[in-house]
Amino acid sequence: MLKNYRLTFIIAIIFLSTLTACASGAGVVVDPNNQGETNFQVAEGQNKFEGYYLFLDVPENQKEQTCALRYMPPTGEITITDLNRGTPMKVGSCGGSSARVTQNGATAKLTASQSNPKWCFSGEDKRYRITFRTDSADGQATYDWIAVTASTEGTVNIKDFGAVGDGTTDDTIAFKSAMAYLASRNGGVLIIPEGDFVISSPIALPSGITVRGISNLTTLAPTNNVIRQNSSRIKLRGTNRAMFRIGECTENINFQDLELFGESDTGTSGIEAVGAFMSSQNFHFQRVVFQGFNRGFYARALPTNNFSWQFDYIQFDHCRFVYNRDAGVYSDVSNSDWKLDNCVFMNPKFTPTAKANSMHFEHAGAILIQHTFGGGFLSAIGGIFLDVTDSAMLTVMNSQTEQMTASIVYNGAKLQNAGDYSYPMTLINNFFSHPIIFNARRTFVSTGNLYAPNTFQADERLRVYSTGDRFCYDGYTLACQGATTINKFDRATVVMMTGQPDEGSVKGHPTFFGTDVQFGTPVQMPSFLQNALPTGKPNGSMVYCSNCRRDTTPCQSGGSGSPAMTVAGQWSCL
Repeated sequence: MLKNYRLTFIIAIIFLSTLTACASGAGVVVDPNNQGETNFQVAEGQNKFEGYYLFLDVPENQKEQTCALRYMPPTGEITITDLNRGTPMKVGSCGGSSARVTQNGATAKLTASQSNPKWCFSGEDKRYRITFRTDSADGQATYDWIAVTASTEGTVNIKDFGAVGDGTTDDTIAFKSAMAYLASRNGGVLIIPEGDFVISSPIALPSGITVRGISNLTTLAPTNNVIRQNSSRIKLRGTNRAMFRIGECTENINFQDLELFGESDTGTSGIEAVGAFMSSQNFHFQRVVFQGFNRGFYARALPTNNFSWQFDYIQFDHCRFVYNRDAGVYSDVSNSDWKLDNCVFMNPKFTPTAKANSMHFEHAGAILIQHTFGGGFLSAIGGIFLDVTDSAMLTVMNSQTEQMTASIVYNGAKLQNAGDYSYPMTLINNFFSHPIIFNARRTFVSTGNLYAPNTFQADERLRVYSTGDRFCYDGYTLACQGATTINKFDRATVVMMTGQPDEGSVKGHPTFFGTDVQFGTPVQMPSFLQNALPTGKPNGSMVYCSNCRRDTTPCQSGGSGSPAMTVAGQWSCL
């Protein structure tokens, strides 16, 4: 009897302990409806997963402002899928969270509170797949979500999201998941370690992120390295698509020390920016290689808003654009403050199907290009170094191009209303030997540049303000003697002064040169007939009177011509 009593007591203690553990959330709660479902509460040793009903997508059919990062109402279910089938799936609700998690086999359903858009669940593994409905074209978001740990605060590794990086495995979901995870935390740093990561569909970028690799070496660079590709490379597979996409109302994105590589140059882009209504701004690309695309970087506006999307404050710093078939940088947006600094363009051969341009700007606003070089090869001449259809302020400094079809082409499309005199195009201390072609009105300021003979092709609509320029190589080095004619600015109007007297607020006021001016060549003064000598000119004004008699005051007609000066308020012929 005593032994049986002790056995009954031990069984009772075990049963009560089990009930206590279940009540405290440390075990399994059996579904009261007995349908095989279980509900796990946060238990000791489990990982915490949290986020929002958000997704990233760059649409092209919007009729109003549509941000790339969008939130869904917390009314639908999130499906949680076990990615590690080697262990039992055990997920549950977070302590203190109003979200409910119900599990059935290798999947679970999470339902968040309608009053709190943030969801949370716990699980034994480090990563689970989540899926929920969205308003995107495919109607569904699928992300591999990682646990919140001290090591993922602010900085995550793409391999945390399941990326392999072997050059064969498709890592698209890993990249989409990393972007969504960082967006849920208001930004952060994504590390791209050593590897060759494949992407097969566009990855939308959220605000406030930095994508950081470990090398900026160009694949097949002329080095003696054992491995001839970038150690931190992202590779686009397929045609007619972009690798990364930037949409509306997106800010502050940085790419550093990696290579974006296209397996095909048919309709592909390394980074594509697309929008119509809400502007996007502040993007910095530092030591990034764009290789093998149709367009390395491509920004375009949608026709929905009459192609007037603003995409501003873009900087390329020490970037390389290698063998991009149409252009390394192509912009067809309303933009402001773009800067290319210390960049290099290696252009492919220009052909009827490959424009092979370095840079193309449809509507350039406040563009600065400095310390930037590029071109093709002697046996494979490239396209245009700088191709501009229309622009506001555009400045090129300390730059050079070689082996190209043209150095600069302005309004190559010959649009009727392109160009104006309000905003200058300024070149300072550059070397351009291939044609510079202007097909529009333009104020062109050129200072300290070296041009080869016959470089310029322009008509009388071009106003050139040239100081300190050279139009052939120095006679003591490569010599000018090979050029029988030096065509300088062709038919352009060359204006050697500080401004046009008949424009704006300076109308009627002469340009002031100071004192002790010495002219190196004869000075040609304006010519008038005696009966057309201008009135009201101050004493000391000089013109040439083509039919005046010399030594007459006031000037009299009937002569062969004479210089005339206003003295005591009247014209006196010298």
